Amino acid sequence: MTGMEIAVRLALSAPGAALDRFCVRWLGHSPVVWLFTRSDGAAYNRPLLLTSVGRRTGRPRSVVLPYFDLDRGRIAIVGSRGGMPTDPHWARNLMVEPEALIRARRRAQAVRARRVEGDERARLWKKIAERSPIYDTYQARAAAHREIPVFVLERADGGALGSGS
Repeated sequence: MTGMEIAVRLALSAPGAALDRFCVRWLGHSPVVWLFTRSDGAAYNRPLLLTSVGRRTGRPRSVVLPYFDLDRGRIAIVGSRGGMPTDPHWARNLMVEPEALIRARRRAQAVRARRVEGDERARLWKKIAERSPIYDTYQARAAAHREIPVFVLERADGGALGSGS
């Protein structure tokens, strides 16, 4: 087993995920996102920590995700799950309860998520895939089962993300 394989196995374990959430919360960087972007040859994208409400449990669930800055203080996140046949749990949670909390750039903010569809999704997907071409690979893997969801996050109070409190 190579060093990269060991690192990936650790990153995907429960202790690795907990360490990654800790790093994003307090340092603003993700060793896991760095590892995967490096292995895919993509540019490192600072991550956020998304905390959504579990659709079945009602309990907070946190996950580290790369994000993409958009216009007017909005950001996009992608439910790729590496092109697996089903949407990630966090995406299904946001479809049921769009109110969530993010921690990006070491700042916590309440957000409202909106799944984008049609032409809007196509425009965003093009921008995201230009920055991180691996997402086109993920969509090709998932094509027989689903269209990978893209969500736009906006501050719950209507302000721009990254500004204000």
